Amino acid sequence: MQAPKDRETVICMFCGKNIPLAEIIKGRQEEDGRLLDTAKCFENLNFVLSGVDGIFRDYQKRVHDFKKDSYTDLFESYKEENYAYFTALKICLLNTAQENADGVYHQIARAVISQNEKELDVVKKKSDKFAIQMDRNMFMAIFVLPAMKEIHSAKADSLAETISTEWGNTFKDSNIIASDYDSIIKGFHKKLCYVTTAVCQNLHMGEECEELRLIKDFRDHYLAEKDGGQEMIASYYDIAPTLVKKISRSTNAPEIYKMLWLKFIKPCVDFIKSGNNSACEEVYCNMVNTLRTEYMEENHE
Repeated sequence: MQAPKDRETVICMFCGKNIPLAEIIKGRQEEDGRLLDTAKCFENLNFVLSGVDGIFRDYQKRVHDFKKDSYTDLFESYKEENYAYFTALKICLLNTAQENADGVYHQIARAVISQNEKELDVVKKKSDKFAIQMDRNMFMAIFVLPAMKEIHSAKADSLAETISTEWGNTFKDSNIIASDYDSIIKGFHKKLCYVTTAVCQNLHMGEECEELRLIKDFRDHYLAEKDGGQEMIASYYDIAPTLVKKISRSTNAPEIYKMLWLKFIKPCVDFIKSGNNSACEEVYCNMVNTLRTEYMEENHE
């Protein structure tokens, strides 16, 4: 922010508050027993706002390479590449007075959203625009927001929540969750039933629905205990995140999820309820093989 030398105050273009320049020049105030440096906040905020395009660099490749076994290395390389940006963000938040925090969160959220809008505006084809939006949603959820939350402060958490909320309000069908790195890793370790979970969520059945519980129970108590079952499960979890990612990027994703429910998931649930686990296994394996052929073959990459 620039101001004429003869002015004693300026009005913030974002929050409308009068800002005493003498206080900024002095650059110090107390908060929670800690000395804040207001000048550092403004200086680093300008860097953060102007450098938003950099944090999206190579987003498509990173999303494409995202898998259970590759995520840790991808996330660490992303943080290293953007070390200067997230350091500036940390300093900015550290020196933001609480009464100004909401304004700062909004400015950063608006800059991130504007960068996404800028890329989408040059894309004319609706299907291409949709695919880009899905990639950016994924990138925000597994790279940008977790990297912000690595700052490990209440302000960083609030910023991530503000961005995810305003992102969802701006872009249709783009509700992203401000998760941290540890939560994403725990999700892998919990052996989430990716395809069934995605289907149930898309049909607004919830993560604790009976159908999902039955499928998980089938996996953990029938499939895992039979010969070759553990290997089968491990093979599934190697490809499942990518399957869900590619389906979600499709322009007809709701129709695909509905088809999966009617053709595979519901018959599996009915077989489980009737005690016919072997028939459920056959149907479920058929689903995985169908999806593998459709989405994992080289000509679909």
